[in-house]
Amino acid sequence: MSFTSLKELVYLAKTQDCKISEMMIESELQFHGGDLNREELINIMREQFHVMMESVKIGTENLTMSKTGITGGDGFRVTEYIKEGKTIVNPISLQVVANAMAVNEVNASMGRIVATPTAGSAGILPAVLTAMVERNEFSEDEIIQAMFTSSALGLVIANRASISGAQGGCQAEIGSATAMAAGALVELHGGTPEQVGNAVGLALKNSLGLVCDPVAGLVEIPCITRNGLHALTAMAAADMALAGVVSIIPPDEVIDTMESIGKDLPPSLRETGIGGLAGTETGKEIKHQVFGDTTLEIANYKSAYEIIGPIMVGPSSSHTAGAVRIGNVARQLLGEEPEEVVFSLMESFAKTYQGHGTDLALIAGVLGYTTKDSDVSLAKERAEEAGLRYNFLEADLGNYHPNTVRINLWGPTKHVEIIGSSIGGGKIEIKEFNGYDVKFSGERPTLVLLHPDRVGFINAITEYLSRHAINISALTNRRSKINGPSVSIYELDMNLIDDDIESLKQQFPFIEDGAMVYVQ
Repeated sequence: MSFTSLKELVYLAKTQDCKISEMMIESELQFHGGDLNREELINIMREQFHVMMESVKIGTENLTMSKTGITGGDGFRVTEYIKEGKTIVNPISLQVVANAMAVNEVNASMGRIVATPTAGSAGILPAVLTAMVERNEFSEDEIIQAMFTSSALGLVIANRASISGAQGGCQAEIGSATAMAAGALVELHGGTPEQVGNAVGLALKNSLGLVCDPVAGLVEIPCITRNGLHALTAMAAADMALAGVVSIIPPDEVIDTMESIGKDLPPSLRETGIGGLAGTETGKEIKHQVFGDTTLEIANYKSAYEIIGPIMVGPSSSHTAGAVRIGNVARQLLGEEPEEVVFSLMESFAKTYQGHGTDLALIAGVLGYTTKDSDVSLAKERAEEAGLRYNFLEADLGNYHPNTVRINLWGPTKHVEIIGSSIGGGKIEIKEFNGYDVKFSGERPTLVLLHPDRVGFINAITEYLSRHAINISALTNRRSKINGPSVSIYELDMNLIDDDIESLKQQFPFIEDGAMVYVQ
């Protein structure tokens, strides 16, 4: 299952007489090639749901303030207001609003959330699913099943369009999350695959044209309240679909339209923190209040868990989780303790890297932290303790995704240079390595070998891996010239340990260097 068309997804679910969630689970089992069984897959999603519930609980039971102090406590305030019994909106529905805001306030406080599909839209799905549990209408197992439905829908959106605000505006983040939540609710309430598809179309249409205009580049204003209000939209769209309302424009065409609109949006309305609400007088004043006069230091997205996940420390999946992973790739390629690093940031990364925590995330990745580590927020202190020198520059790196960084990393004996893009929801792509055009994500164990170009090299390494029962899922080779320096990149179905790489070097002494890359 390619998850590139809702029409295809609905048709297959109907002809196979199964739920979309079951198709997602079966696809996930195939994707992992036997490494995980059904129970293990379910338990991974269960962990995601528990983190979701935890973030809702923290934000609705406590005055959770952002790191800047500009926002916070609204999830708690609305929850307390509901207890007064004076709400205009149905209390259950209003609690969903509070739940969504609560999650994004936890995110802004650099607490743990689940990017769904991004950190900026992380409140919507947890809000509606937690409400279903609290109403005792569904079991936890049923909720988790619906999360696989949501993942399948998000995969279609991500593959047809984008889930990145820097690429498609807020419609790509909030809009996608709203559609995912609406579809999940429909299946949870016994709707047909066609009704699931209609819920996606109805929800997403209501978000078309929504710009990404974070004030001061922070994932706070208007992100937090947008999550709350769009959680209501998800519920309404689900009810409409269950009532028989049809999206006259087919869902796939709505998704395609979102992609087209995103391309038409100017950069100022795509996560740069320049236009929209960010460009108002108050928005500019808030930016000045947080950052002062300067925003730059002077330099001296196949798997369900790419859509629901990763579990991460806030505030932004593209700017935090993705950045951690890019930094971690650089560290793994270096293969020794880093001593100095220079980060060259372009477009959205450059304009908002301090507000979104990109600076902390990149440093944390180079230090070896993962997206789940709470010490990401203390990365600069940890760098000082480790003796890591760092600098940030703004640069035009070429025709790449707006969330792109070039990392030059030095250790005691080695130097590596990579260009990596964070393409949404914590998903990354490495575009260049030491001057070679490459493309890999590190989501699968990836063997990177530097060697002279020579006849039979690729075949020899392939045979070596085959003898050790290691399957290759993808292979890339780049060379500077015939018989010149080359790099070969093998994406594998299982990880290699250090001893395996040393054994490989001993058997093939012409290998100049090698590293295993695998990001979590």
